[in-house]
Amino acid sequence: MFAENSIWLGGRLGGDAEIRAIENDRRVAVARLAVDRNVKMPSGKWITETHWFRIVTYAPFLVDVLATEGKKGRPFFVHGALRARSWEQDGERHHLVEVEVDGNGGLIPLTEPLSLNSVRLVGRLGDKASIQTFPGEKARKLATMNVAVGRGYQDASGEWPVDWLRVVTFQPSLIDKTLAKQALKGRLVAVMGEFRAREWDDKETGEVKTSFEIEVENSNGIVPVLERKKEKANA
Repeated sequence: MFAENSIWLGGRLGGDAEIRAIENDRRVAVARLAVDRNVKMPSGKWITETHWFRIVTYAPFLVDVLATEGKKGRPFFVHGALRARSWEQDGERHHLVEVEVDGNGGLIPLTEPLSLNSVRLVGRLGDKASIQTFPGEKARKLATMNVAVGRGYQDASGEWPVDWLRVVTFQPSLIDKTLAKQALKGRLVAVMGEFRAREWDDKETGEVKTSFEIEVENSNGIVPVLERKKEKANA
């Protein structure tokens, strides 16, 4: 299956990078990156949203970069891939999407601030796109999809890892003309958008919850991919 999973971010570190020793004399570096986004409100006023992302690398030379340059407030350019993780804790299922940077990506310290957020994915829909309509004077639509993106290698257990990533869009023309008709289960799609980390207070538990998704704001940001039909074997 053809797949792509790439993300480019520009922002600043929220604290000093954490360097830890792990098994087999390896190290891992973890950092939090703040990416700003200017948003125009319905009132016409502009505000700045800040999205926080977890950056992880196991590549020795990139760990060294964060060990020496990964200080709080330092601007960084990051090129990596989105990795989805889930685990059970205290009877509750937790989900996290982080940016993993390997030798094919990059972690570059900058001298000037940079605001950048760009994601490109190619993967298969886990189900038909879910389309909701919100009532109001100007009714809005929301399309939600889960996209499976393969990593392209086998793990130690012989499995082929897949990252399940949530994609959303409010673009009416994209929803009506493309997604409502073509966003079907198993369909291969190309996605171009921005990574979002959204937080809210759970009314039942009072805990702060976080969701991770790729938001598509361009009317051409989700494109169904044509695939060659498999030829039937000769009888």
